[in-house]
Amino acid sequence: MRHALIVIAAVAAIAACASPGLPPGGPTVSAFPRVIATLPETGAVNVRPNKVLVRYDDVIGEQAAGRPLARNVLISPWDGEPRVEWRRTGISVQPRTNWRANTAYTITVLPGLSDLRGQQIPYGYVLRFSTGATIPTSVIRGVAFDWIQNRALPKATILAIDTKDTSIVHLTVADSTGRFELGAVPAGRYLMRAIDERTPNRALDPREPWDTATITLLDSARTDLYVFVHDTTPARITEPRMLDSASIAIVLDKPLQPGVTIPETAARVLGADSLPVVVRSIVTGADERAARATADSLARTRDTSLRTPDANVPPRRTIDPMRRLDTLPVVAVPVPTRAAPSAELVIKLQRPLPVGATYRITLTGLRNLLGNSGTTSRLLIVPQPAPVDTTATAPSSRPPAQRRDSTARTIPTSTQPIAPLRPPR
Repeated sequence: MRHALIVIAAVAAIAACASPGLPPGGPTVSAFPRVIATLPETGAVNVRPNKVLVRYDDVIGEQAAGRPLARNVLISPWDGEPRVEWRRTGISVQPRTNWRANTAYTITVLPGLSDLRGQQIPYGYVLRFSTGATIPTSVIRGVAFDWIQNRALPKATILAIDTKDTSIVHLTVADSTGRFELGAVPAGRYLMRAIDERTPNRALDPREPWDTATITLLDSARTDLYVFVHDTTPARITEPRMLDSASIAIVLDKPLQPGVTIPETAARVLGADSLPVVVRSIVTGADERAARATADSLARTRDTSLRTPDANVPPRRTIDPMRRLDTLPVVAVPVPTRAAPSAELVIKLQRPLPVGATYRITLTGLRNLLGNSGTTSRLLIVPQPAPVDTTATAPSSRPPAQRRDSTARTIPTSTQPIAPLRPPR
């Protein structure tokens, strides 16, 4: 009996030692599936796989953000949407045609894959290998901007087209701050293109904003791209309105080239008597707003400089700029260095326009972003000035009503004396 108990205890001890468990210190599993292996490995050379395998440490979803997995994978050089298959804990990737010989490839899995709970993985993965003997170390960096909105353009499609062989197209996507990086690109001359895609096909479609630049790549190169809709038609007036009695605000249907001075002769204001009104100057809407803001700021400065500081007002508390309010990393958003185009003009006149009169406004020589110019004209009827409501601020001639003090004691009107209270017997 004692021998049997010893055998059972030994078997239980062996089973306990053989059973899998978490290492000391607690679990080390990520909140999202992570890439744990690839075939071929990143950095491999002289390989030509049938399929590239990317394996995760957990099961992933069969779609990415509600779309097929192929939309979430890029192969550079690009030959069309790749063939991507779901393999429960990973994916397999193939190009649309075949792997090129002696070519360095970059496979990018974009953020957006999901786990079994449907949560999207917030980060992507980049794998590089070569079917030849080397992987170039040269890289192209830059930022994509929305030129019209004057801001960085996230998720812009970036293409680097070899000018010697236009069938070789390197591809990537800008991040959430508009920054992009194309690695493992051989030295040469490339036509860079950024596209703000409306249709996600990694190609330029009509009416999609885009921009191009030509670069020469040795070991590294940088270029910023400013996308806009390439419209060849000249700008047209969509809305003229009075800014004040001697200023006309003009809204155009497309922006103009920034930094170009518009002469006074570009505008003609004719009344019903065919007599022109002298134009003093033409400025952009942005310049007019900046000038008015500067004037208002100077007026406020002059107003506050005349005030005597109140000794009872405590001084304003200053904040130490070196003091960190949190420990989260802050990613700076790039700022465009190119001036933003404007689709607004302000025509300043020599004299005020009479109320109710009709004028024809004609603009000539306005150049759009592609440099095309034309002539545009619209009618303007000078409106009546908005009535001012004086009832809200006018002082009343009636004297203010006297408020009755409800806390005052009421005095008896009777002349009889009030009998004192007798103590109880």
